Parts: sequence; C-alpha cells; structure tokens
Amino acid sequence: MIGRALLAFALLPGVVAFLVPLLLSWPALRDGPFNWIALVPLVLGTGLLVWCARDFYVRGKGTLAPWAPPRHLVDTGPYRVSRNPMYLAVTAILIGWAVAFASSAVLVYAVVVMVAFHLRVVLNEEPWLARTHRELWPRYASRVPRWLFRSRRAVAYAWLAAAVILPLGGLIYEAYADGMAGLEYTAPGQMVDIGGRRLHLLCIGTGAPTVIFEAASFQTALSSSQARERIASRTTVCSYDRSGMGFSDPAPGDVSSGDLARDLAVLQDRAHLPWPFVIVASSIGGLTAEMFARQFPERVAGLVFLDAANSTTLNERLEWSAWVKPAACTSSALSRFGLMRLLDPFAFGEATEDARRSAALTYNSRPWGQMCAMARALPRSIEEFAAAPPLRGDIPLRVFSASSADEMMPPAVLRFVDVEALRALARDSHQRFAKQSSRGTWAEIPDSTHLIAGSQPEAVAEAVFGLLDEIK
Repeated sequence: MIGRALLAFALLPGVVAFLVPLLLSWPALRDGPFNWIALVPLVLGTGLLVWCARDFYVRGKGTLAPWAPPRHLVDTGPYRVSRNPMYLAVTAILIGWAVAFASSAVLVYAVVVMVAFHLRVVLNEEPWLARTHRELWPRYASRVPRWLFRSRRAVAYAWLAAAVILPLGGLIYEAYADGMAGLEYTAPGQMVDIGGRRLHLLCIGTGAPTVIFEAASFQTALSSSQARERIASRTTVCSYDRSGMGFSDPAPGDVSSGDLARDLAVLQDRAHLPWPFVIVASSIGGLTAEMFARQFPERVAGLVFLDAANSTTLNERLEWSAWVKPAACTSSALSRFGLMRLLDPFAFGEATEDARRSAALTYNSRPWGQMCAMARALPRSIEEFAAAPPLRGDIPLRVFSASSADEMMPPAVLRFVDVEALRALARDSHQRFAKQSSRGTWAEIPDSTHLIAGSQPEAVAEAVFGLLDEIK
C-alpha cells in the first residue's frame, strides 16, 4: 500500500508541482539566479502537500491518485480548514518556482493549473464524493469551505487584509534589504557635499587632463572598471554617481539635464578637480555631458560618446515619454516595496560578488526615483537644450555606436520594444551629432553592446588615448 502511495505522489504532484515547472524554467535553473525568498512558498507548500498525502494514507486508507482513492472521507489536519488543501499546496509550490527563477512561463502555468484544479473539483471530485459518502459529505461540505473562505464577506476581508499586510511587508523588507546593503557596501571614493546633499566621486591614476566618466542609467562610479583602469595608466580618471545613483544622495523634485550639468560643475569645484576635462559618456549620460559642454565650454577639452544620447533626438524622446514616464514612475513606486529586488529585471542574480553589489546599488528606491524624476523633467530638458549655447564648433569629439542593442534595456523590456527602430534612430543621431564639430568623428565599435565601455574596454581606452594625443 505504501508503495502505491509513493508512486501516486511521484506521478501526480511530483510531475505537476516539480518536474513541469523545473523544465519550463530550465535556462534559469541551469545558468540563472535563484531568488531565496521563494523558499517560503516552496517549503510551506511542500510541507502541506506531504501532510495531505500522509492523511490520505493514514486516515483515508488510500492514495491521492484517482485509481486508488481513499476509502474513508478525510476530514482531519488541513482538511479541517479547506476541502482541497492539497491543491492549495501545489499552487503555493508553483508560485514559489515562478518567484525563484522570475519565470513568466511558470506563472502562466500556475494560473492554468489553478483553473484546472477548480474545474476538476466542481465537475468531478465533489459529485463523486457526494455519491460515495452520502451521509458524511453534506455535513462536511456545510462546515468546511471549498478553498479557504466560507463567504464573500470572508473573501473581501481576506483581500482587505492582503492589501494592508503585503505593502507593509514590502516596506519592511525593502528597508531591511537597503539597510543591510548599506552596511555591506560602503562608498570606495569620497562623498562631496554639493550644497545640502552629497555625490560620490572616485578618482584613480595621475596626470592631466582628467578624464571623467559620465555613466549610463543605473550604472555607478564603479562601472566600466576595466576601461577606467586602462586609461588611468596614463592620466587621472574620475567617475561619479549622479544624484540618486549608487552611493549619491537623491535630488529633490524633478531633475533635468541642466540640473545634472550644474551638479557636475559644483562637484568639480568642491572636489578641486583641475579642468579642462575629457568627458566619456555612455547612454543617457550623454545628455548631461552635452549640456555640460555647452554651458561650461571652457571646462571641456574633449568628448567621447559611447552609444550615448544627445539633443538631436530629444523631440522623439518626448514622444516616448508617453510610456517612459509612467513606466519609470511605476517602477519607482514598486521599488519602495521591494518588488524590484524580487523581480530582478536586470538578471543580476547572486552568482558573484559584483552581481550582488550591483543588485544592492540598483534595486533600492533611489535610482528608480531618479529615473522617474528625469522622465518628468524631460520637457524642461528640451527647453534647456533649446536655450543653451551651441556645442563649440572645434571641440575634439569622438562618437561611437554599438553594434548590437544588448544591454540597452532590461531583458524583460526589450521583448516589447522595436529594437531595430531604436538602433536606427540612435545611429542616425550619433552621426548627426558628430558633425556638429569640425573635429568630430563617428564609428561603430565591432562586437559591442550598448554599454561599450563594459563590452569593449580596450577599444574605449584606445579612443581616449587618441583624443588625448590630439589635445596635446
């Protein structure tokens, strides 16, 4: 008898709750990260499942399989609370796998299985139980709910409790995770007061002119380390965290390109960095670099743009803001409840120390709040660029495009975006921007991702060295 019970367990919940979801999440299971918060529903669901199977065997004198069902009605243990705790256990396990590997396929599978469970209970199992246990079943069904709730009022109360408990739990989880990250990871550079808030500045190497890295969205002063270290073998290299990014304090209110350019100017003054500088800008950092070069031309010796944004596409970006701003601000709100850590949209995982640090610096609420603030201020940024002086016509300018769209956006977002259209628009804007200087050039970096400094650090270093030679 026990052999049949074990076989039934392996063939039914073993396949539905374990084999199928693990096959669906196989790439993440093999190579990707495991979200340890998923252990909560996995352990609870598995424990409940084993408990139910035991009661079927001990109390019911049968198995959970339809070909060898219990001979007696099981109304003990978890069956005192729900008529179908086994199905609830399987659902919890499936949700656990979906969270563990951030798998949308497993989540869809879980919903399908839940619907199938409900239909099976209503159309097959309950009529069979009513026929088999004519006297016991009506009394049992009248006092124990089908799932967990006895009435619509109980369902409403449960949803109300969830609406209070889940956000509160998220706030506590986010505060704890952010606090622990603050203890584990401290700023390796200096914190510079720019007037009531601080920016994190990290400088390495010696020599002049100073090269300043203007990072991409969600990147920090620690990003592009190989390129920075290679360039630092010849001159001083500084990188910093924009407001709200990395270790820097967030800025109050909306943040425009002009605000970020002024932050950089004050940072340079307060940190006593000698200028003029060579600015190496990536992605959205190009807007700050261009605005800075136009507002403070005497401080800029040259520009290197690495698949970076510029003002030639700002009107198009305003059209995108119809969905970018809601997406950025919604993500900012979700990050306050710890959901960005759980979802892991950049697929950092926890496989390496660098990945854990990147997740700690990226998934707190400050960077997402900064992106929302920048998206809200986009119309003001357009006005500031229109009013700013033009780029100096003879500034040494190197503009590079990436050969692929990889790392342009989180993997979960790229599938919903026309990547080729974005690449074509970006490439055209890079070429037009390079022509704004008589000393401007454009090229594509082979085998590079959107974050060129990370994918092709040697090519970036050689480009900077060439610009330094031209300046000298």
